[in-house]
Amino acid sequence: MSFNQKITGRGYAPGYFLASADCDRMTYEISASHSQAITIGDKKIVPAGAVIPSNDGNAVGILYEDVEVTTGNMPGSVVTRGAVYENKLPAAIESTAEAVLPGIRVITASPAVVRPASFALDTLTELTVVSEAGSASGKTDVSYTGYTKKTGEREVYKIGASVAPSATLGQILDIGSGSNQWTAANFPLDELAATGKITVAVVDSTDAVIAAGSASIVTA
Repeated sequence: MSFNQKITGRGYAPGYFLASADCDRMTYEISASHSQAITIGDKKIVPAGAVIPSNDGNAVGILYEDVEVTTGNMPGSVVTRGAVYENKLPAAIESTAEAVLPGIRVITASPAVVRPASFALDTLTELTVVSEAGSASGKTDVSYTGYTKKTGEREVYKIGASVAPSATLGQILDIGSGSNQWTAANFPLDELAATGKITVAVVDSTDAVIAAGSASIVTA
């Protein structure tokens, strides 16, 4: 089972080492004899970020959240695909482990996050996203209101088949051209070929979410 603040003295932060929330996970048995297990009081914990089952050629993934193994092996959530910041892991990923983890992209260090003075850390600005039928079959026009982009910020979007992609305050988005990445664009978007649900976000210079909103896509 996962630990809580009463045991560790710190908040619950699963996946804190991930560069993006976009990842795949599976359930795996976490060994009580894991080499990175730590003892806190009378509790034994395998920390989030540990390579599972071992930091070598037997690796299958990276532990998503701390798992208490005081009484023996326990199930845990293991990241099998995603981008991770190596400097946030309890130990660097060995080259032999990295070689057998093709779904894990290792980023050496997390960026220093410097927020604009106007960025309210406790408040996500909610965008009103509007999708209207485009002029051609299968096309949509997308716009939003509720926030005015500032210098150094950019607009991005992502499509979900049936569920709108999540974008939370301060989340660092993985922006690029891959199928699981967010796409940078200048809004409004005209004649976008898409179906399903769209989430639009405005990010700061570190690609952290400032504002976001979602809508169902309407096509011609």
